[in-house]
Amino acid sequence: MILALTTLAALGGAGLAVFYQGSPWLFLQAGGAVFLTWALTRELDPDRVNSALLAGFLAGIWALTEQGVALLPLLGMLLVARLLVESTGRRPLTTDVLTVAALAAAISFSPLGFVAGFGIAVALYLDDMMSRERESSTVLLATTAALGSALVATLAKAFGTTTPALHPALVAAFVILALAAVRVPPQPTSQVDSRRKTFIRQDRLQAARVIVGLLTVLGGLLGGAAAAGLVPVAVSLGTALVSSEAERATRARL
Repeated sequence: MILALTTLAALGGAGLAVFYQGSPWLFLQAGGAVFLTWALTRELDPDRVNSALLAGFLAGIWALTEQGVALLPLLGMLLVARLLVESTGRRPLTTDVLTVAALAAAISFSPLGFVAGFGIAVALYLDDMMSRERESSTVLLATTAALGSALVATLAKAFGTTTPALHPALVAAFVILALAAVRVPPQPTSQVDSRRKTFIRQDRLQAARVIVGLLTVLGGLLGGAAAAGLVPVAVSLGTALVSSEAERATRARL
């Protein structure tokens, strides 16, 4: 279903580019927004598939309006959530951490990229702190990722000398979502390892939501006009939170 929705969004973007003089990259933005938002929502709301499809659909609509989608920061947010939720059911290998740390630095050439890149560094550190198998090398690599993000942002002059213009309504919406994300989610029922019957941890899911919410607020404050590119992240988080409240109400009636 998600592949069909992604393809439909990409075709819609291509059609707008050809017939209505849209951006030539609109097909990539629309298709990427759908898939990455769907994947992010699957991390933030692992028990329900429909919420991810809805979030992907809404992100695709947003992308097709050409209001802006920040694909690399969106990818960074996905990695943040994936690290914290630990949905793969296994600890990341050293090569995995190295790749993620390098990506954190590579995407930090813009304000939103820096927010996501620094968020990846924070997620690496928190993931290690919440793990039962602590690795001192992970903390070192997390620090390296944070410094790398700052260095790339500095070299790329990601932040100008003037204060970025804020979008008060957008930032306010991001803040509300971040505050709502603090609420403890219902106990997840999804398994990360069916052989050992290991379930997604509730504290990890909450941490992922809180960090994604905080990073979205930070992006809204630092991103200026580009902050609208984080709307798909907000859509993903908002959809996951609403889905959790519906699940909470359903369990209460049972």
